[in-house]
Amino acid sequence: MSDNSKPGLSEGTLHEQLSDSSKSAFARYQALALGSNSIWYLIKYELIMLFSSWVPGALGLVLRKTLYPLILGEVGSNVVFGQGVTIRHGEKTQIGSGVIIDDGAVLDAKGGTNQGIKIGENTIISRNAVLSCKNGDIEIGAGCTVGISTLVHAMEGSNISIGNKVLIGAFGYFIGSGPYGTDSLELPFKEQGMFPQGGISIADNVWFGSNVQVLDGVSIGTGSIVGASTVVNKDIADFDVVAGVPMKLIKNRQKDA
Repeated sequence: MSDNSKPGLSEGTLHEQLSDSSKSAFARYQALALGSNSIWYLIKYELIMLFSSWVPGALGLVLRKTLYPLILGEVGSNVVFGQGVTIRHGEKTQIGSGVIIDDGAVLDAKGGTNQGIKIGENTIISRNAVLSCKNGDIEIGAGCTVGISTLVHAMEGSNISIGNKVLIGAFGYFIGSGPYGTDSLELPFKEQGMFPQGGISIADNVWFGSNVQVLDGVSIGTGSIVGASTVVNKDIADFDVVAGVPMKLIKNRQKDA
């Protein structure tokens, strides 16, 4: 429920920047894909993606390992990039050593004022997973696994922080994005703004089953377990095991051992 005592963030701000009719299609493309007005960066980005993003097999892995660091902010050693990885605002993406970015993954650090995406060492971003910023920040710790087709989305005011050794099953949704204002019956929802709830904070060594949905404004404690298809809409304490819709506490791994 929105709080009319506080203004909501304009969901349309970034959209308006990207669809500004006073700018050329070329300039809007740069804003969307690159976050940079540099012609040199544009040329470098286009050539690298054109000649390496689609190449299969070992040759493709070698090309991307060599070339992708030239369009990213920071890349450690022995990083693997699969085929068809999408990179947006790459200069705001930091990737630690030993990370695997599987085929079809999306690294979208888009935003005008954010820090972007940071991925810790030896983490796996699985096939078709999407890390999407909208002026928010995403930080994933070391030794994590982000499952197939999982979406991690962070908007301004709702950053997402994931600790070390976190396991996320397939088809998870981590939505760092507050609800739209709904009080006005005349204004479209997007014009009423969004109301961030403070983001999502996940401690170390948490296990999420598949199809989990984690909503904005929650904190999840160390060593906890979230059962498959659970909707997480409130905080989870250290070592809690939860499941269901609505979410229920099953036990505490420490107290009920």
